[in-house]
Amino acid sequence: MLDHFSASFRFCLATTFEARNRAYALRHSVFRRELDYQMSEDPLQQLESDEYDEKSLIVLLEHPASGLAAGSMRLVYPCESAAQPLRQLPLEAHCLSSLTHPSLHPGKLPRERICEISRLAVPHYFRRRSPRESGPVSEPPPTDYAFSETDRATFPLIGVGLFLAATALVGLSGHHHVFAMMQERLPRLLAIYGLRFTCVGEPIVFHGKRRAFYIDQRQAVVDMQPGLRDLYRHIETELAGQYRSPAVPSGHYDNA
Repeated sequence: MLDHFSASFRFCLATTFEARNRAYALRHSVFRRELDYQMSEDPLQQLESDEYDEKSLIVLLEHPASGLAAGSMRLVYPCESAAQPLRQLPLEAHCLSSLTHPSLHPGKLPRERICEISRLAVPHYFRRRSPRESGPVSEPPPTDYAFSETDRATFPLIGVGLFLAATALVGLSGHHHVFAMMQERLPRLLAIYGLRFTCVGEPIVFHGKRRAFYIDQRQAVVDMQPGLRDLYRHIETELAGQYRSPAVPSGHYDNA
């Protein structure tokens, strides 16, 4: 199944205007239309983005056979040369009072080594293992492509794959201290694969009920489930060539 996933999906850094708008459109579809989160948007173009996207690395997961984007996630880190709020992580700007861990706190770690992963978005037609499953929206995928049962069996790996992509980018950029605001069921799921996040904050209502979590990317690679390491190395190799490419905006290297 991991081999089929690797062969069927492609991880891409969104480094062009068109690719980033594709990610923003996917996020708008999931966050605004499906989940009705109150987030910044361009309602006319149906794009969801905020000020942090300016200095973010954005990953798109592509499904070439259907031509669809299957998911997206971004990596944000403080940019000391920028104006506020880009000198902070999003959770520092929005959820600072909820952070209660005595040592695993962005204010107590080297600024040049912290980052935040956020905006995990997977459209409903890549979350359902059967086309008959119900969900918050009923609109079909924007394609005539017919997913096979083997295709659908890989769908649960999409979210994990996006976290592996974020883990790879964190390693490539050197921002090893990783924070994320997540609903509590997600860290439990990721722990099955060896990605063990530590809760570092109290519950807060922020696009749903969430807590702040932390993981050290270096330890995450060590603890990763052995069966997942080949997929991780595949994703890491795929992204490494793109990360080193001159096409990646130089601003993404400010604190690397």
